[in-house]
Amino acid sequence: MTRKQIVILAALGVFVILVLALGFLTNRGGVLPNGYSPENSLPGVLNPSATGTAGVYSSEVSKDAVLTVPKNEAPASANPNLDTQIKFFDMKAAKTGFTPDSITVNKGDNLQIDFTAVDGDYDLNIPYLGAYFSAVKRGATKRLIFDTSLPGTFLFECRDHCPSGGKIQGMLIVLP
Repeated sequence: MTRKQIVILAALGVFVILVLALGFLTNRGGVLPNGYSPENSLPGVLNPSATGTAGVYSSEVSKDAVLTVPKNEAPASANPNLDTQIKFFDMKAAKTGFTPDSITVNKGDNLQIDFTAVDGDYDLNIPYLGAYFSAVKRGATKRLIFDTSLPGTFLFECRDHCPSGGKIQGMLIVLP
């Protein structure tokens, strides 16, 4: 390598370190990754906690929570000693929000959601579970499959592909 290439690489390295340090310092104001903060969560539903999950997860479940009736369900295992179910739901995303905007299931249930984008391209993100389902094109349906092993109230949202210009949100409630 020439001296000029070494100087360019060193300058690039210093720049990357400065950007990372600046990002770390500006994130100390309590804003969570991906722009989550208590102010932009569902009001009165998800409570901030000391674990850094403010606005995306609460271990609490509303006492009024009632199981959502799935379009179909089946045993998740042939083992008769297990009572977990595969629950099938339809969900639509539109500028007006998700339909349904809340799904309540039991801990251990497996979910299969047929996710339809009504009036634009939409994605589905469940940040606390680390579940992200990429964009579904307008008019198309994508099957989303995941399990529920942790009870609580989880935010789900359209994160990157929201034609209305703002995020739409809903809740997944997992009963203990």
